[in-house]
Amino acid sequence: MKKGVIFDLDGTLVNSMRVWENADYALAERYGFVPDDEYWSKVTSLSFLEGAAYITNRFNLNKTSSEIADELYEMALHDYKYNIELKPGAKNLLKMLSNDGLKVAIATSNVEEMTHAVLKKNGVFDYIDAFVYCDQVGKNKAFPDVHEAAAKAIGLKASECYIFEDVPYALEGAKKSGAEVIGVFDEYSASKEAEMRSKADRYIMSLEEFRY
Repeated sequence: MKKGVIFDLDGTLVNSMRVWENADYALAERYGFVPDDEYWSKVTSLSFLEGAAYITNRFNLNKTSSEIADELYEMALHDYKYNIELKPGAKNLLKMLSNDGLKVAIATSNVEEMTHAVLKKNGVFDYIDAFVYCDQVGKNKAFPDVHEAAAKAIGLKASECYIFEDVPYALEGAKKSGAEVIGVFDEYSASKEAEMRSKADRYIMSLEEFRY
């Protein structure tokens, strides 16, 4: 059995992907652009600040990327504080890990305020031992850096951890860290299930299925 667990947040522990989709559509309507396949591929694989920079540059918005990031942030924050729920099995799994003495870290493309808010809202914040953010390490999840940093934050090597992710590029980055990688089904990556199964050491349809 491993000594630690590293969780992605959005789409893995919490049902939040629709919140970001709604924020993107609202931003598109505000500035008069149309999100296409390239747009969704980019914004779902970049860190929060990288995504804002991509939107600003691609559509030549008369705003700084920081201003666009702030607008998206305000659109989503209320939902993180009050509306977003855990995915099925998440709370029981976190309890089990805590009871069994495993260390738990969050490695996310999100930002601290929203991450803390949604976990506190759902009563699981105290189960988390460390938080590491892609913008903090300067690399998105196509690279292993955020996972390696999360393992270090809980006093372990990545190879001593399970890593849970819900999209293919993040599974690939996690795999490069040497951890055992668990792919988790999410409706927003359902069309990529075959790819996820090929990249993960294990693939589960729900956190309720996970066993050491």
